[in-house]
Amino acid sequence: MEAATDSSRVGYAIAVVVGLIVLTITLLLWQHFGMKTVLELSAASGGEVGVTALDDREKQGESIAKLTRKSDALVLDCDLRPTFKLPYCGYQFTLSRDAKGRDLSKFDAISFDLDYEGEGKHMLRFFLHDFEDGRSSLQDFMSQKVSEVHFDLPKQGVVTMPITILRTAPWWIDMRNTPLLNTDMRIDNVTAVDILIGIPEATGHHRLTLRSIKFHGKLIRQNTLLLILVAGWMVCALAWLANATVRYRAQLRSSSNRLHLLSQINNALELETRELAGQAYFDSLTGALNREGLRDGLINKWQTRGPHGDLMSVVFIDLDHFKRVNDTHGHAAGDEVLRTFATGVQSEIRATDKLVRWGGEEFLIVCLGTGGGEALVLAEKLRATMQAQAWPCGLQMTASFGVTEWQPGEDIGEAIKRADSALYRAKAGGRNCVHFG
Repeated sequence: MEAATDSSRVGYAIAVVVGLIVLTITLLLWQHFGMKTVLELSAASGGEVGVTALDDREKQGESIAKLTRKSDALVLDCDLRPTFKLPYCGYQFTLSRDAKGRDLSKFDAISFDLDYEGEGKHMLRFFLHDFEDGRSSLQDFMSQKVSEVHFDLPKQGVVTMPITILRTAPWWIDMRNTPLLNTDMRIDNVTAVDILIGIPEATGHHRLTLRSIKFHGKLIRQNTLLLILVAGWMVCALAWLANATVRYRAQLRSSSNRLHLLSQINNALELETRELAGQAYFDSLTGALNREGLRDGLINKWQTRGPHGDLMSVVFIDLDHFKRVNDTHGHAAGDEVLRTFATGVQSEIRATDKLVRWGGEEFLIVCLGTGGGEALVLAEKLRATMQAQAWPCGLQMTASFGVTEWQPGEDIGEAIKRADSALYRAKAGGRNCVHFG
């Protein structure tokens, strides 16, 4: 009877595992090829979505925008006049008139279907306004966090880009005097979407014909689905463990091996939980810390401090002419360059130094227990090492470095700004050099 019961339990467990495997494969294929959701902003947008024309007259400029709504497009005629330092015209889509906006964080990409007519460079500036509880107010529209991206437009056609290319607008961070720990990009409560055209060199008459802006995503994001599947497998595993524990307890009631086995299982589960939690703080491409990892490290003051107390320096690095790599050799080669660079830097810095991917081809090194002079030596060493590095596709890569020393009691954001300014001078000075700020 006991053997038959054990056989039945094994058969049931096999059936559950096979079912989970089939369900996992089915959901992953459905998520990859289907599960699509689209939010469209266009002339046909209804409900609470409104669209208005914007121009710089609200900033004492003289540009004039006129919006014409057609059945299949929103046509913006714009007379750009150079009386304002950055003349502009554009559209504003209002998604909400109160504090409850749209969650756009579930979308992966944005596509723009439009035509642009006019002289000069065709550049579009795209903005999302996000209402943050406790930080934004309905009385001050500019208190809402602004995420932006600027890009050149073809005369016609569809432009598609990943939504992760958006960044919190630097000018908004400076205008609101935002602390570093609050500068993360937020688009989970968007109340308005702006599209602007206009640069000082391109005055005169311009026409923008917008057929649609589409936010593309999945009903269930891949990370969320993976967490659900992992949870399902863990529930199955825990159920199996619970069943096994009951049987082992009956068999080993008087044995200390039972306690030892349970201890090992608990330690394994705790280690897995810590590993999964730690993955959120690292850049998946390069293995360097991301901004969340930097914030977490700064909040906890790093677990390992340098031998010199409160000494700390910041090195800001930008890979020179990285856009050419993507344009000439493709994004796969660009990704390999970033991985090669991060691996090379990690091999040259100390365990207490933290490499952070700041965004795109920009990196930070936070050097604990290190003064400005030592950080300069490190930056020069890394610059020289890059020239001897073997790069993908036979490339010769260089980088520009900005170095500064953190002052005790100073907000780390100020030190990063100084390092960024020093980096800007290095780039303006011909690149492939180190400047101290």
